[in-house]
Amino acid sequence: MKQIPGILTTVTLCAAIFLTGCDSSSNKMDEAETAVIEANRDLEIATSEVVAELRIYREKNADRIMEYNRAISDIKKKINNESKSDIKARYETKLDGFEATHRDLKREMDNYEASGKENWDDFKVNFSNKMDDLGDSLNDFFAAANTTN
Repeated sequence: MKQIPGILTTVTLCAAIFLTGCDSSSNKMDEAETAVIEANRDLEIATSEVVAELRIYREKNADRIMEYNRAISDIKKKINNESKSDIKARYETKLDGFEATHRDLKREMDNYEASGKENWDDFKVNFSNKMDDLGDSLNDFFAAANTTN
């Protein structure tokens, strides 16, 4: 008989520990679900910010692309006025390369899809550098060609 209170105490303690452990697990599960919901919300906010930045960046660069279209048209007019056929051919070949770069950049911008802040930042830096290089090349088109003569 002396063992019954000890056994009951042991069973009660085990049940209490088991129930406390279950409650702790359910709290942990609730906390994990909350963390996932918050992480998803943060991801949606970050994605919407990148999409908004991309839209603004596209608008800004659409102006630059149109500006480069005008520069290319002006260069073509000047090339057509060139009287020496060998110089004209060299200019046309050089301009063909810049036009290809221009088309590639336009396509790259049109096809870019937001895929995270870090990827967006890398794309923006690389694309801006390429656009700047193209702009410099178009601005210096005849100056650079005249120094090679």
